[in-house]
Amino acid sequence: MSWVMGSISKNPTETFPRFIMSLLSGHRKNWSWGLLLWALLFATLCFGVSCSVQALSRSDDRALFAEAEDLFTKGEIEKALWRFRRITVDFPASALYDEARFRMALCYTRLKRPKDALRILMDLLSTSLAPPRKVEILTLMGDNYLELKDQDSALLWYGKAILSANPPAEELKKKVRSLVDRITTEKELNQIASSYRAAYAGGYAKWRLLLMARSRRDETAVQKFFQELEKEYRTMDYYSEAKRLLEPSMKPKYTIGVILPLSGPYQPFGERALKAIEFATRQRDSRPAASAIALTIRDSKGLSQEAEKAVEDLVVREKAIALLGPLLSATVEKAAKKAQQLRTPMLTLSQKEVTGGRSDFIFQNSLTPLAQVRTLAHYAIKELELRTFAVISPNSPYGHQYKNLFTQEVSARGGRVVGTLVYQEDQTDFGAEIRRFFKVEILTRYDSKNRKIEEFKPTFSVGGLFIPDSYERVALILSQLDYYEVKEPVFLGTNAWNHPQLLSAAGRAAEGAVFVDAFFKGSRSPEVTRFVDEFRKLYQHDPETLEALAYDGMRFLVEVLSSKSYSTAVQVRDEMRRFNQFKGVSNLRGFGEGGYPIRPLAILRIKQGRIEQINP
Repeated sequence: MSWVMGSISKNPTETFPRFIMSLLSGHRKNWSWGLLLWALLFATLCFGVSCSVQALSRSDDRALFAEAEDLFTKGEIEKALWRFRRITVDFPASALYDEARFRMALCYTRLKRPKDALRILMDLLSTSLAPPRKVEILTLMGDNYLELKDQDSALLWYGKAILSANPPAEELKKKVRSLVDRITTEKELNQIASSYRAAYAGGYAKWRLLLMARSRRDETAVQKFFQELEKEYRTMDYYSEAKRLLEPSMKPKYTIGVILPLSGPYQPFGERALKAIEFATRQRDSRPAASAIALTIRDSKGLSQEAEKAVEDLVVREKAIALLGPLLSATVEKAAKKAQQLRTPMLTLSQKEVTGGRSDFIFQNSLTPLAQVRTLAHYAIKELELRTFAVISPNSPYGHQYKNLFTQEVSARGGRVVGTLVYQEDQTDFGAEIRRFFKVEILTRYDSKNRKIEEFKPTFSVGGLFIPDSYERVALILSQLDYYEVKEPVFLGTNAWNHPQLLSAAGRAAEGAVFVDAFFKGSRSPEVTRFVDEFRKLYQHDPETLEALAYDGMRFLVEVLSSKSYSTAVQVRDEMRRFNQFKGVSNLRGFGEGGYPIRPLAILRIKQGRIEQINP
């Protein structure tokens, strides 16, 4: 028996059935024992067949894979694809299943069948992948989208591959560079730089823009793009290229420091101003001095201490010869004092006047409440010959300031403010105040069907009604004044009224209203028309007053710095005081005593449902 068991252990599928047959021959008369042995023989044969099939399966999928690999290496892609596909169909439980699918994607890529390749690759991305394999798949995704002529998607997947690779292969970066190199227009490159910001492709687009700016000798743009590369793409290979290229000419003759809120709650306003400043650098003239001016930008974050720190950094470390900004009233005081202390001219965009001590280095390029009220009062009294006025204003520091200034300026010109009405900042129903202020009588009558009809008759009137508030709130007030038949006063407003939605919201109730602004995009001035057209073409939207003020501020500084040579910031300050030949889109002419702008404001009127400019 020990001999038999030894034989069985060596080859069970061959010797064990012979052993059972020998037992059967010895027990033919014992049928129950015979049946048991027959069952045992059947089970043994089944087990043997199963073991043989499994062994054959493992052997077949590996052999098939090796054969396919060999064919792929030899360039017989169709034959290789057929064998890889057989593995996925015939051996779905094989350990080589996902590897065979990846090889199928490679075959489809080589055969230029991108849709088939992408279908498999996208499916593989949802599986658990080792980092190197993930990079291979992402790269193949890019290759196949490129085959489909979808360059945007190709850049997207190449970008993901670069982010997943550590470090990214040089070949992968070459693919991205090759794609971006195909783009020839600044507009498309700007779109790539924006869409792929902080990614390899976005920075490379900036590098291409820098090269374009350099070829047209636009040194301000060159410096701008280099600073952006330095800020966000210092680890990229093209930053090193840019640095090597520009090192001989890295030091411009003059630096203008710009301070704006480029993060925090006021970021949208800072970005609008910066866009206009950068737009102004594109418009500079061809004089050699103009091309020797560079911008260095700092983020105030909307905080006074950050703005103050930015002034010191720009003047002491960056050697800025003039400063543009800050924008916010909350940040200008400390920044201006620091600029005064460092004896560097600062052209602010804030409405707030700098207080406390001498500020002969501070120039204010903004639309101040006093300038608006003074222009409005002069026009109402001298041109419209109005004598009596009322003020309806919000219960806020803004409302109180405008109310007091208007009262002061009207009185100085011989007019009288005969009444004021104050409402809450969140108020939307002004009916009670209007009825009380204008002493509105309610007249009742009945029509032919005996229906009650109420009519309103104001018994108190004034020549002009000043409402210093936003166009949204003003539209509500004007509509309710119209409802109560208060039509006699000329409605007077600030530049906050200068918005098309005032017309759509207030309708006929706004007819005849007069307000002021520094900038009117519908002006017939050639300078304004050109500015609006070119700005709209580049940014796909119209500039507003903020953009016009920032644009003029930058243009003014460029013209001053281009007019002669300077060795000190004091010399620049002195020339800024004298320079009065400027012609800005916001009507800026120069700066007078105290650094206040010389700027005739535009007087605007609503006539037949449209805003028109009366003068200048």
